[in-house]
Amino acid sequence: MTAARALSPSTDQSRKAFNHSINTFGSVQALVIDDDVLFAGLQGGLIAVYSLETYDLVSTVHAHEESVLGLTLSDDHRFLFSGGADSTVKIWSTQSLEHLWSIHSYFEVGDVFCMAYSARYRTVLFGAQNGSISWYQIEDKGRVPLSRATSSTRQHRFFDSRGPGGAPHPLQQLNGSAHSHLPNTHSLTIPSTSYKQYAHKSYVYSMILAKGLFQYDQEEEVMITSGGDGSIKLWRIDALESGNLQCIFHFKNKGASVLCLTCSGSFLYAGLADGTAHIYNLASCQLIQRLNVGLGEVSQVQVQPGTILYGTSHGWIKQFNSQFLEVDCWKAHQGKLLAMSIKAPPKTCFITGGNDNKILFWDASQQHRQPLLGSEWTNDDILDALRQFVSYRTVSANPRFTTDCHEAVAYLRKLCSSFGATTALLSPGEHISPILVAKFLASTQSNDTKTILFYGHYDVVDAEFGAALDSAIWNSDPFSLHPQDGFLYGRGVTDDKGPILAAIFAVADLVKQKKLSCNVTFLLEGDEEAGSRGFRSTVLAHRKEIEPVDYVLLSNSYWLDDHIPCLTFGMRGVVHANITVTSNRPDLHSGMEGKAIQHEPLKDLTVLLAALIGDTGTKIKIADFYESVDSISEEEKCAYQALTAALLPGHPEIKRPQEFAQSLIQKWRYPNLTIHRVEVPEAKTAVTISGYAKATLSIRIVPSQTAEDVADKLTKFLNTTFGSLGSSNSLNVAITSKADPWLGQIRSELYKKLKQAIAEVWTLSTALNGRTFPSYESSTPVIVDQSTGARASHRRTSSLASHGTFTIENTPHEPLFIREGGSIPAISFLEREFGAPAAMFPMGQASDNAHLDNERIRVENLYNGREVLSRVFAEL
Repeated sequence: MTAARALSPSTDQSRKAFNHSINTFGSVQALVIDDDVLFAGLQGGLIAVYSLETYDLVSTVHAHEESVLGLTLSDDHRFLFSGGADSTVKIWSTQSLEHLWSIHSYFEVGDVFCMAYSARYRTVLFGAQNGSISWYQIEDKGRVPLSRATSSTRQHRFFDSRGPGGAPHPLQQLNGSAHSHLPNTHSLTIPSTSYKQYAHKSYVYSMILAKGLFQYDQEEEVMITSGGDGSIKLWRIDALESGNLQCIFHFKNKGASVLCLTCSGSFLYAGLADGTAHIYNLASCQLIQRLNVGLGEVSQVQVQPGTILYGTSHGWIKQFNSQFLEVDCWKAHQGKLLAMSIKAPPKTCFITGGNDNKILFWDASQQHRQPLLGSEWTNDDILDALRQFVSYRTVSANPRFTTDCHEAVAYLRKLCSSFGATTALLSPGEHISPILVAKFLASTQSNDTKTILFYGHYDVVDAEFGAALDSAIWNSDPFSLHPQDGFLYGRGVTDDKGPILAAIFAVADLVKQKKLSCNVTFLLEGDEEAGSRGFRSTVLAHRKEIEPVDYVLLSNSYWLDDHIPCLTFGMRGVVHANITVTSNRPDLHSGMEGKAIQHEPLKDLTVLLAALIGDTGTKIKIADFYESVDSISEEEKCAYQALTAALLPGHPEIKRPQEFAQSLIQKWRYPNLTIHRVEVPEAKTAVTISGYAKATLSIRIVPSQTAEDVADKLTKFLNTTFGSLGSSNSLNVAITSKADPWLGQIRSELYKKLKQAIAEVWTLSTALNGRTFPSYESSTPVIVDQSTGARASHRRTSSLASHGTFTIENTPHEPLFIREGGSIPAISFLEREFGAPAAMFPMGQASDNAHLDNERIRVENLYNGREVLSRVFAEL
């Protein structure tokens, strides 16, 4: 028997991509997986519950007065057991996180490091700091008097002794008052007969139960413990009721504490403080392998078929195969690795926690994965696809990234083709990224089969990242997907790469299942962020290749807040213009050449801008501009009031509901003129009369107006006003871009299906398979991750100051119908040209930071968006 050689970690080995990262409220001391949720025991006494699907924080409870040091589950997953530095063991319902019982030792045991629960004997056992093992039979809890004082409030003979003069220290008084409010109606005291003193000669670090070691009874359980004394002991627990805990075998390790244990079949795996790991055959009671893990103390061990995973106190993970050969090694945590748990197939992953206040999710089977080749496409597949899609720097406004744009559309085309679509690339013109048309046919064709045209864009606004960039505030590479705290960070994840993939995978699921009820045509352009050059003419030229179209669907906008799903049914249009006044003379000196009657370019431009917006600057003075703007009806006012009322329960910052409703009305259904900037040539001195002046402005218009008419009126107004000045200068009005407004038909069949699907999907996503966890406790601290910046974030569309504090009880059960003040040129064009009603389904939250630093999309929104579209495509 020889020690396996340890590989020296290289730079490449130390870098391994995690599936997700969660920032916690303190050091992660314990982790345990229960089906769809993760329980985490934290420094400070908190138990936090996270969704394994979306990585969201689901619930928290202050479980112990000091740190939670251990967690374990009952075999039937009904009970969660927690042990703490307050010398108590507590039992919780895994379905509701209800506190069932607190168990205290009659003796002063110190910290509780480990626990095990025997379902056969309905007994919880735990090992403690003083080397003892205690046990309690839950079904007999009524026979023992309730404790009048928990062990954490009892006076310790040394630590709680009075100071000089016989007076208690102020901290002792504070500690006593902190515990005085704790309820003791479920508090149980272990009888002195259920206590094994000196079970180990040092701390009892680990405790597990094993079956199948006795041939006469394969279900008989044996308890295995390890301690700071370097020993591993096997105990019979069938006579606990009589107070008999019998050690039946003893493995000795000279000098090195045994910090962790796990068992698989008849093999026992142990991690030691000297950096080694031992494997024992329990059937023959012999040590069969010693591994040199190194890189600190071996504090954690987990086993799955063919793989052994060890975690060390220096934050490293080493992976060995079934022949005990090292196959992988990487740095997982910046501090100590304190906890590890593993989830069994089909979705194998393992989870680690450390004193760097992070929980990391790893794919244990990643090296064996073959994406998109399985019987069905999972959420992991869409994340893999998004990771690849985001890596293309598809900045359409910069010719440097033309190759990335072409590679991205080739990737999309290949993906759609692999899912069964017929595809074609349309060229809008030279040096413009191509438009992808991908057609998926309904599983069953008939005369009533409808066709949905899904529009999206794969190009993005540029983003910079790097230590040399003083102005860059991206916290991670924008073109490398970064999963953290239930969100996915990266340029384009919410605008519009994430929603595009959600729609493609929704269709792919239905094609494989033969449940696609409608034809779905994807129309994905690569130049939206650069003005959609050539898009209209290309669509019109290839109209026959795109038709038929019964509905137009987009997913390229955002919720009103971060909590309530929305459906967008209206957007303002826009007219962008540059106004330039030019002199036929060069720059002049104002002292030498300036005259009161002289028309200077900047003065002329100032007069024009003032004429446009009037004395107050709040009203557009173009003749007949407001003539076609509809007055708001009483029905509309009621709708805005109802929308505000739905937001109030979760947004206490809305102090004046009427004013908030009015602000939405002003943003969504009334026009507005904005002067973005005024430019003059760089003056050599402060007394220069510039030879020209230029203003850039935009006018947001509403559905009763048209961009063409407003552009004509703007041009006419400026030319007429300038003509009345009698200026020797020249005026140029350039309409740089325009888009018509859009107002959707909320009673269309597509909106009805979207509304129904959103209500169903988001209700299911909050159900947690029947669990009824409490909401976060009000005293739960707020996480501000130092590595990713402050908690506050930019918002693109929201007027709300907070993300929302809704509960299940006061959250609206249907999506909010909203409008948006921004513009998307394609939506009104496609609706008009194909004569098909359009609908907008936003997946992003208000705080997604589209076009800004640290753009993100919530994992739950991406998954739910996929499910919503899957239901719509299956039923329309």
